[in-house]
Amino acid sequence: MAHPHHDEPKPAPVRPAVYLPTGLVIALIVLRLATGWHFYREGTKKLAYNPETGQTTLVFSSEPMLRMAVGPAAKMIKETLPNVYDWEKHLAVPRQARPSTEDELNARAKWEADYAARRKAALAKKEPAPIEFPPHSPYYDWADRIEDGWRSAHDQFVIIPGLSDDQRAAAAAALDYRHQQLADYLESQTDAIAEWEHELYRLDQMKNEAGSVSLPFLGTRISEKAAETKAASGAWIAEVRSIEDGYKGDLRQIITVEQAEDPATSKLVDEALVDEDARKLHQLNVAVTALIIGTGVCLLLGLFTRVAAVAGIAFLLSVIATQPPWVAGSNNPVFYFQLVEIAAFAVIFASSAGRYAGLDYFISRITGKCCSRKESV
Repeated sequence: MAHPHHDEPKPAPVRPAVYLPTGLVIALIVLRLATGWHFYREGTKKLAYNPETGQTTLVFSSEPMLRMAVGPAAKMIKETLPNVYDWEKHLAVPRQARPSTEDELNARAKWEADYAARRKAALAKKEPAPIEFPPHSPYYDWADRIEDGWRSAHDQFVIIPGLSDDQRAAAAAALDYRHQQLADYLESQTDAIAEWEHELYRLDQMKNEAGSVSLPFLGTRISEKAAETKAASGAWIAEVRSIEDGYKGDLRQIITVEQAEDPATSKLVDEALVDEDARKLHQLNVAVTALIIGTGVCLLLGLFTRVAAVAGIAFLLSVIATQPPWVAGSNNPVFYFQLVEIAAFAVIFASSAGRYAGLDYFISRITGKCCSRKESV
């Protein structure tokens, strides 16, 4: 016969309380607050407050960093970015700088004379003068695609139900004005773009030479030259975007307040003017800003610090993924800076630092009581 006490359940083992030295606790609190403050400040820098309107707007874009990504994930990252009318295919074309042939000079002179005559004739008839891009220019293919995109937006805009004839005429005038602005800007950059495309040609030559010889420094030199050459296009892309933003702003101003307040009309305007890739990038920028600020706030309050630490590590790893330190041409100083903060987050996670002078202390007390009640039932 078994003894009665043999059937009694064994009590759950009691975990001994862990007491950390006061100095270590203070260090953990300082580490949590310092890391949280850094994330919070960096996040709020991405926002701008207008005291006149009382509105806060996002002034941050992750595109410059993502566009300069290197390494295995670079192609996948760049495919998610707005391609600005596929500039890498139609503008970044390697072309060797060479003297023009006689036939090329004659064709250029004939086009310029014909274009000037057609513009003069249109002005004499008080008609809108034609705006064209020189077919011999180094930016012609890219500019042609930009024009097609703007005209497509115009065509979608003017068929919105409820627009008056005056509004449609204003839309056409806005297109002509911005079209001319684009033509004038690109013409002023003709020599710089031609020189840049020649640098792309030289870069291709370097890559071909690298295939026939093996020098330790050549791969690094090519990567550095590629990054330098690609970065040179940033000013042209930014200016074209600025002109395009102005054009779309012109079209939005044509819409009356009553039309803008109509959900159906507002949706049609957005469909005509908002690029889907740009929309996705904006959503990414909002998410990144919210993640950084949210991580900072949680660390400052000591609230859900382990979740915040994981979020911080994930964000920093995503930044490092754009600049892997083992890839030639990567931004190594950025990597080491991010690595220090990852170590800080790891300490915060492992120590549950929010339980010291943070709201996690109260959460742990509440959850601890709830669990003990369930066990005693």
